[in-house]
Amino acid sequence: MIEGEWDDFVPIRLPVDWEFRGEAGIHPDIEGITGKQVVLLIEKRFTRFEKLLAKILKAPKIVRRTMHPTQSMLWELMDGKRNFAEICTIMTSLYHEDIAPVDERIKAYLEVFVRINVATVLKPREEE
Repeated sequence: MIEGEWDDFVPIRLPVDWEFRGEAGIHPDIEGITGKQVVLLIEKRFTRFEKLLAKILKAPKIVRRTMHPTQSMLWELMDGKRNFAEICTIMTSLYHEDIAPVDERIKAYLEVFVRINVATVLKPREEE
């Protein structure tokens, strides 16, 4: 999906509603990183017919997508300040063999985030 050397790419969250749930879990000693479980709040988009059915059935208008603890940690670390290599180093220090091979796991998580339109991966600027 994403071509090139990943180490310098910078994953970043797109503007999407999300919230924390539960108690703080394992997390690095980095300001603003909590280790709590992240829940994405994704607004449903209905066709006219689906809107009618949703109204009759009183379906929720927002899907709550709860993330796995490692995905939640990645989500918190994707603030646009860290590149892929830095994130992999932090994730390895926290989860050790539970996330091995770390680069492949993080790539897979990022590709899912990109596919569902909640994140993007910025390529590093070319030095001139």
